[in-house]
Amino acid sequence: MPTKILIVDDERDFREGLVELLKIEGFDAYGIESIAGYDRWSSCNDYDILILDRNLPDGDGLEILKKRNSLCGSIILSCEGQTHDRIQGLNADADYYLVKPFPVDELVAILSRLERKMFIKDDTDVWKLDQIRWEIKSPKHLEIELTKSEFSLLNIFVDKPGLVISRDDIIRSLGFNPINYDNRRLEVMLRRLRKKIEDAGVVKFPLQTVYGVGLAFTEKLKSSKN
Repeated sequence: MPTKILIVDDERDFREGLVELLKIEGFDAYGIESIAGYDRWSSCNDYDILILDRNLPDGDGLEILKKRNSLCGSIILSCEGQTHDRIQGLNADADYYLVKPFPVDELVAILSRLERKMFIKDDTDVWKLDQIRWEIKSPKHLEIELTKSEFSLLNIFVDKPGLVISRDDIIRSLGFNPINYDNRRLEVMLRRLRKKIEDAGVVKFPLQTVYGVGLAFTEKLKSSKN
């Protein structure tokens, strides 16, 4: 699966040109123009690497770094290139800070480096959901059998690390109507699932309840067929 890259930049020609260039390089690239656009897009999509400008129409792009999933890579591309600007970006936890104009080859090399680092981490620090055997495998290779309902529940979180899914959306994905669904059924399923996985030897299962909102799987969960 190609690495998914999200570009946040309000210069339309630059943004669209960069999207096309990265697609030619083999990446899965998307572009949006503002912080508000990021909020809308990221509420229902995920990405692996974030590329953002600082001067956006509704604020400093550094605000987005506070919202992004910490498992994702990040690169700032900005005309703000003074030393204090770059320090601000790195202190905001950006992986790289490039000043416009920049060599395209350098950006592609940085993206490839981030991609390699993420691939290594995926091999050693990722949960896997077996689509054939209906099992979940922990990063330490513990294998836990799942019921149909448990499997359907966890499938919702595949490739969505840290993304909060609302209870209503979860209930719909399980095939029920939130209006007449008894939420206690979901709570019982969650308790049984967590106990099953903890009994198998997992210290802390990363399916977290975000009270008043929904659930989030706070580590990477990948689909597998073996």
